[in-house]
Amino acid sequence: MLKEEEDVSLEEKDGDQNKLPQSCLDEASGEIYRGNNYLIIAVCVFLSMIFMKTGLLSFLFMVPLGYAVLVSGSLWITFFAAAAANLVISLVLHLRVVNNGSLWMDIFYFTIILLMFTWIIGGKNIRTAYRLILASAAGAIAFNVLIMNNRNDSSFNLILSETAELLASIFASSSGNNAAVQQAFSPERVLELIKSVSLRGGAVFSMLFIFFLNRQITLAAMWLIKRQRNERSLIQYFAPPAAIWAISGAFAAVLLSSMFRITMLEILAWNVLTVCAILFLAQGAGIVMHLSARFTPTVRIFAGVLVMAIMLSPLCAFAAAAVLILGIAETWLPIRVKKVES
Repeated sequence: MLKEEEDVSLEEKDGDQNKLPQSCLDEASGEIYRGNNYLIIAVCVFLSMIFMKTGLLSFLFMVPLGYAVLVSGSLWITFFAAAAANLVISLVLHLRVVNNGSLWMDIFYFTIILLMFTWIIGGKNIRTAYRLILASAAGAIAFNVLIMNNRNDSSFNLILSETAELLASIFASSSGNNAAVQQAFSPERVLELIKSVSLRGGAVFSMLFIFFLNRQITLAAMWLIKRQRNERSLIQYFAPPAAIWAISGAFAAVLLSSMFRITMLEILAWNVLTVCAILFLAQGAGIVMHLSARFTPTVRIFAGVLVMAIMLSPLCAFAAAAVLILGIAETWLPIRVKKVES
């Protein structure tokens, strides 16, 4: 009897010796989790660089980085990995393929864009709408610095020149080869118009559109792969109350600065006006979504197709103006019940 009890106690002791402490198991699982996150970040950075450098889905090169930030929860590791990869690849391509003076400006521009987008996705302390606006402003500044400092023979300016020539040819063909129109819309003047519009809010709007598009596709990919949703609907979005005064003041400043030809004030006023217009455009889109939610799914699908058709037609500007006015009107008219804090 004593012999059996001794054997059992010996087995229990051996089992306790072979059993790892819980802290060791947690540490091992943590290492595996971090290793998986690093692998996801590496794969996503690789895909992002392919999209960016090859021209394949170049407008969506930020989507893999956004996915990496959401899955790993690491904003800074993702950013530094992407920035380092962009630096190395840009240097290699500069030495082997391209030889122009835009290398460091290109690196500066894309580093700012990478930082801003990862902050949009992974930032927590500031409201998403404000992160989008601030990131778009920073991206617009980087873009304007890039186009102002690029040499005429840089690859970036070559792209702008080709775009200007394409737009000039479109204007010329639509005018029936009218000599006056061809002179007014020569490639040189169209190029200057592109730069002028970029300074006066065009760059901010373009950056916000690109950031918003990449963010929405990132969230869609997150839902498809992980079945996770982590954003509030645009139906619940309300522009800040002070925005109505900002857009009014900016509009007045645009008129006065144009009359008295104060260029710096005009540029600043146009950018403020663009930012405020974007806020109210988003609010107007939320109203449209709120009203369409009352209808059946079939009607909503038809309405979505109709909206896409309008956005791709010459009526796009009128539709955007109507949505903008609707968003501004909600400042005084309670179109939606504010159940959610704006």
